[in-house]
Amino acid sequence: MEPFATKEQMAARSQGAIPASTPFLEDELKAATELIRGYCRWHIATSEADLVYRSRTRFAEEIWLPAMQITALQEVSLNGAAVADPASIAFDPATGWVNIRSTAALIKFTAGYEAVPADIVSLTLQIAARALGSPLGFVREQAGGVGVTHSQIASNVAGGSVLFPHEMAQLDAYRIGWLA
Repeated sequence: MEPFATKEQMAARSQGAIPASTPFLEDELKAATELIRGYCRWHIATSEADLVYRSRTRFAEEIWLPAMQITALQEVSLNGAAVADPASIAFDPATGWVNIRSTAALIKFTAGYEAVPADIVSLTLQIAARALGSPLGFVREQAGGVGVTHSQIASNVAGGSVLFPHEMAQLDAYRIGWLA
């Protein structure tokens, strides 16, 4: 999957301080994207078709698809029998709830934002810039009378590619299982 932000967006956001040709920039954008996706527990963007959800349980349970921004159910099989008209099944696009209960379900669906939301792009750039800002894990550098202190997650622990609590709070609106 493509990262949530581009090298060109980083160059523009940093006003040239991090040019698009910066070594490892693409890697850090991908790492930040995967960090965000991992926290949110789904791919977020862009919209993807033919995502597959399989459920096999001992008892009939409500189905919650592992995505938000669901736009369609393409195929549904319950206990091995195909549902003739998947469009007749109601679902909540925001939470992934589907109005069926089953012990065995196979659902193909489409979900995800068409474009990466602006706040996700911004956060991706912020995380990648933080990781690039201290590639060796230094928390403080000094040369003569000039000192630079890098972001830290704890005393004397470099920030790098991690999510801070305020960033997690920002992502909670996109996180599976979180209700506003």
